[in-house]
Amino acid sequence: MKTFSVTKQIMINATPEKVFDALTTSDEIVKYYPLNKVVSNWGIGDSVHYKGEVNGEAFTDYGVITEFKRPLTYSYRYWSDNHGTEKTPDNHLTINYTLSLVNGTTELILIQDNITSEEMFTVMNNVVWDMLLNGLKEHMESGMC
Repeated sequence: MKTFSVTKQIMINATPEKVFDALTTSDEIVKYYPLNKVVSNWGIGDSVHYKGEVNGEAFTDYGVITEFKRPLTYSYRYWSDNHGTEKTPDNHLTINYTLSLVNGTTELILIQDNITSEEMFTVMNNVVWDMLLNGLKEHMESGMC
């Protein structure tokens, strides 16, 4: 089966520690991502559930944290009930955030792997991740966190 991968890079005027905390603190995530609730204990092997709504339809992303190295890397593997796929291991996607300090700002590199639909890849690559990462950047640089 052919799979697709999204890679995005963004510079954020904040420390890697602050960006990492914004990515891994339930109360912060809902301030910049279009989610209603995020539930996790935030450790390797812990579940992470992202709950939100798209076009009036509720959804949950059901994930497990696979890497958690503050302030450098946060990764999780997940399946979403709004992707239109069966809940099987083959349909789980991986999200990886890697952070590094570059000239006093944080470089965030996002990789989303194992996308099995070209249509979903196009939407995630051309719309969704740009919107989400710009929301994070605006949140961090506004001083609201």
